[in-house]
Amino acid sequence: MKSSAATGTRRPSSAVVLCALSAALALCALIPASLSGDSGTGDSHLRLEFPRAPRQDGTYRNLDPEFRRASNWARLRVYMLSFMAIVKGEHHFVPLPVAVPDLTTLRANRHQATVTWIGHSTVLVQLDGVTFLTDPIWSNRSGPLSGTVGVPRFTPPGIPFDQLPAIDLVLISHDHYDHLDEPTVRRLARVFNPRFVVPLGIKGWLQDRGITNVSELDWGESISFKGLQIVCTPAQHGSGRTLADSGLRLWSSWAVIGSKRFYFAGDTGYAPHFEMIGRILGPFDLAALPIGSYSPRFIAKPIHMSPEDALQALGDLRSAKFIGIHWGTFELAHEPYDEPPRRVAAEATRLGLDPKSILLPKPGEVLVW
Repeated sequence: MKSSAATGTRRPSSAVVLCALSAALALCALIPASLSGDSGTGDSHLRLEFPRAPRQDGTYRNLDPEFRRASNWARLRVYMLSFMAIVKGEHHFVPLPVAVPDLTTLRANRHQATVTWIGHSTVLVQLDGVTFLTDPIWSNRSGPLSGTVGVPRFTPPGIPFDQLPAIDLVLISHDHYDHLDEPTVRRLARVFNPRFVVPLGIKGWLQDRGITNVSELDWGESISFKGLQIVCTPAQHGSGRTLADSGLRLWSSWAVIGSKRFYFAGDTGYAPHFEMIGRILGPFDLAALPIGSYSPRFIAKPIHMSPEDALQALGDLRSAKFIGIHWGTFELAHEPYDEPPRRVAAEATRLGLDPKSILLPKPGEVLVW
């Protein structure tokens, strides 16, 4: 369930916008890709030369000053029509086939880089002996009141919560209900006490719920964690769990750098930040990119990528492999629930990409990358 994102300010000319974006990309191209990690607890922030998140009138903004979303009325109308279609049974959702995860290997693994799609934007990643989750949600509904109301889940998690290996780290991209799930983060904190690494503004939200093992970063800030470098990187999206807190908390993507390089896009529209991230931190070994909830395009395009957009972002990031996320889990999308992987496969064929580089696993399937 999405609430309204931050909007831009008065529109400058297209020439000014293009010049500003070109200058930012040119500057970023001069920054070396190597990172000098901090050897302490990871609480000190290493600053990289990404642009800081723009902020105006107390709310965060996207990098593109011409960023615009459809009006609140247009979005509300589409959401209400979609809700009525679900109630009437016009949208057909069937649980995706779920793999039997190799839990023994996951629990014993200390060296191999693995990735397991749990569902939606939740992936379990192992790298250099560290096990971490992205945007974890195990709830049966995505919505307010701890999921008491909201959008139902139609594909179960690829790994049941009580069968998870020990979780060291949790990355949160933004505060929308399907990415920051209160019952799940409370349970993770209680069972594993992982380090939560979040964009600006979310630390306070977690602390209000008794979760204190938190590092909060702006775009371009980085911390060390058990030998990995965790970098907060830009995204083009928005935030807010109600109409009253739109834009008060930052949104981001994440780069995790160790013996291999992993990128998590969070939730985002396609924009020049992908090339910027690829220039500064790439090439990546694996990129987790959203491929669902891209229709209707006049609503979704600024904040959600199509499958074709995702593969373009893959090239911008200079990533060797791709895993498709943000699809096939909750009754959120307006496109057919099983369309995203078909479009990814068709576009990968058109582009001549190696099929082995395009990962579209079943939930629970453990892959080595």
